[in-house]
Amino acid sequence: MAIRRSKREYSDASIANISRTRRAQLVAEFEGELGIDHKARAKAAADERRWIIIKTIIVWSIALMFFSIACQRLWLMSQNAEHPFAEINPFEHWF
Repeated sequence: MAIRRSKREYSDASIANISRTRRAQLVAEFEGELGIDHKARAKAAADERRWIIIKTIIVWSIALMFFSIACQRLWLMSQNAEHPFAEINPFEHWF
């Protein structure tokens, strides 16, 4: 004998069982009715990701530049030293 389900349980089960593609289509239709532009939203998301990548590249470039300058300064200081580790004050040659 079949067990009767309430309409609430049936609707919950049907929403859970639809595929991701169909769910995305339903969301797109609903947002389209609300006037949400998918292409503009996707373009804004892509622009945001691109801007994050650009900022990351800029920050890493500056960090590598400072690191290379520091390494070059330390190398020059080591060339000027007559005896290794004889000069304790490293800031004397920097400024």
